Amino acid sequence: MQSYQHTLLLLLFGLIFIASCDNTLDPTDRNNGDFAVYGFLDLNEETSYIRIRDLNAPFTAEATEELDAIVTLTNLNSGVSDILNSNIREFQGVFQHTYFYNENIVPDNEYLLSLERSDGVVVELTTRTPTKPDPVITPENPNCYEPIQITLTPLNGGTVVFRFATRPDIDEDDRNPWSFPVVIGPDNRNDEEIINLTITPITMAQFLASDPQNAPCSSLLSQGSLTMRVAHYAPGFYEKVTDDELDILESTRQFGAFYADTLRIPIDTSSL
Repeated sequence: MQSYQHTLLLLLFGLIFIASCDNTLDPTDRNNGDFAVYGFLDLNEETSYIRIRDLNAPFTAEATEELDAIVTLTNLNSGVSDILNSNIREFQGVFQHTYFYNENIVPDNEYLLSLERSDGVVVELTTRTPTKPDPVITPENPNCYEPIQITLTPLNGGTVVFRFATRPDIDEDDRNPWSFPVVIGPDNRNDEEIINLTITPITMAQFLASDPQNAPCSSLLSQGSLTMRVAHYAPGFYEKVTDDELDILESTRQFGAFYADTLRIPIDTSSL
C-alpha cells in the first residue's frame, strides 16, 4: 500500500516541479494559478497528505519558509469542515509544506479542498472518492484452467487498475513479479457502474513465469493462489495524473482520491 502512495506522490511532484521551474511563467498571469497542489485522499490510510506551494514564490528558503494560506478540507455530503495543519520540511534549499488530514475518508463522498490567501485569493478543488466495492470472484476456488470472473460494482465513474502475481509474499517495491496493468476506465466498459474482468489462472501464470513451457499448474502456482492488486481512482484522477500532455495549470492542480487493496485468489491445483 505504501508503495502505491509513494509512486503516485512522486508522479504528482514531478509534474508540479516541471511546471513550477519554468522560468517563462509570469507570476501575474492568473491563468497559471497561485498555488501548486498535489496529493490525494487515501481511503485505506489513517492520514492523507497534500503538498502545497506558492507559485509566486522563488525557489529560495527565505521565500518558501512561510505559506500564506488557510487550507480547509470539507466533506460536502456531511458538511463537516476541517482546517488542516502542515508539516514543514527543508529540501534542497527550499521549504516544503505538506498538509495532513487525520480522519477516515468516506467512500463515494465529494470533498472540497479550499486554499485562501490573506489577500482574498481562493483556490478550490473537488474530488469524489471511489466507491470501494468488495470484489466478487466467481467461481470460488476454481481450478487452473477454469475462467474466473472478477466483478466490481458500483464504481461511480472511477478507474480501476488490476495487476496479478503468482506469489502472495511480494515486496510492494518489487514490480518484476507483477503483470502488466489492466486499466479499466469509464471509456473501457459498457456500463460505467460495473466491471466484469475474466482471466484464466493458467494463462496468467504462464505469462508471469520465466519458463512457462510445459510447466504444470501446481508448479506455476506453487502456493495455490493468484495474488491480485486492485487500485481504484476517483473519477478522472487516474487519467489526469497519467496524461502525457503537459498542461501548466492542470499539472499544478493534482488533487483526487485513491486506494489500493491486495487480495489472494485461491486456485485448486491438487489434480493438475
